[in-house]
This record gives sequence, structure tokens and C-alpha cells, in this order.
Amino acid sequence: MPIPSKPLQLATFRWKLSGPVGSGAVLPKPYILREAGDQELEDALRVVQSSYNLDPEWSGGGKHIDEIIIPSVKRTFTRGANCLFVLHGNRVIAASVFDPEPPDGIHLISGPCVFIEYRNRGIGGALLGATLEALRSRGVTEVRGQTRPGTPSAKFLCSKFGGESVPPAAPVVAEESAVAA
Repeated sequence: MPIPSKPLQLATFRWKLSGPVGSGAVLPKPYILREAGDQELEDALRVVQSSYNLDPEWSGGGKHIDEIIIPSVKRTFTRGANCLFVLHGNRVIAASVFDPEPPDGIHLISGPCVFIEYRNRGIGGALLGATLEALRSRGVTEVRGQTRPGTPSAKFLCSKFGGESVPPAAPVVAEESAVAA
């Protein structure tokens, strides 16, 4: 018999883009930052799915990933790719999908997603800074993003560039039900 679902707890962060925000973030060498093309949805999905699926901090968040994040990534690409990639050689190793006009108020669709073997190298911070700058250049003055509370991204990454924790802007999705033994 299924056990009732618990709501997925999310922390919402806000950045006010009154001036240059990401200019202090430097992408370490030999990595390259570039905008994704409209035809690169599969590369973006591969990085986003791998990043979330292999992250133990997102264990139990599969329903949110499958029902909210992945469809939002696909929707964003249908309106023109608002996505930044980080490359190591020709390989896409990190992605950040964003929406300048989100229907749910959350601009950072995926947040900075980095393949697990490339984490802890400053790539996520540089990608967040570049994403905030990209949104500012598209006329956005305040950005919102969500992550799970207590994760490294909530503790260390989201506070960069003036990010502050705020009440959620959108309802959360329930976690997958556990099955009683």
C-alpha cells in the first residue's frame, strides 16, 4: 500500500540585477562558456538529467525533475534556446537553462548543472554568474531560482552575487510515494 507523499521542500533564492552581477565570476581554464543553439536540446537534457539523477542531494526528487524541470527545459527550447553551456574541448560538461519570462516566476529552470566529475572547480559559480548576466541583458531586473534546502548549491552557490533566500514563488510538487513493506 502506498504511503502518502510528502511535499518536496524547495528553497527559493532571489537576485536583484541592478548592476553587473556575474562579472566577478571567472570560468577556470581550459573551460569555454558559450550560448547553446536552438538545435542543442538533447545536449542540454543530457547534462541536466545526469546532474540531477547522479546528485545524492536530489534523491527522492525524481517526480519534480521529471514533471517540472525536464518539461520546462523542453518548453524553453521551443521558444529559442535560453541556455548556456560550458565545454571542455568539444564536450558539453555543464548547462544552465533559464527563462526571461517564466510562467511560474522561476527564471533558473535548471540552475547551473555540472557533470559530477567536473564539480568543485568553480564551474557552477561561473555559470551562475554568466546566467544572471544573460538574464540582465534580456531586461530581467529580478531573478528567482529554486533548489533543495541544505544542498551545497543552497549553502554555497545561491548566496553568490547577492542571492538571498525568499519565500517560494510557486507551489511545490510532491515527492514520489514510498511503498510500505
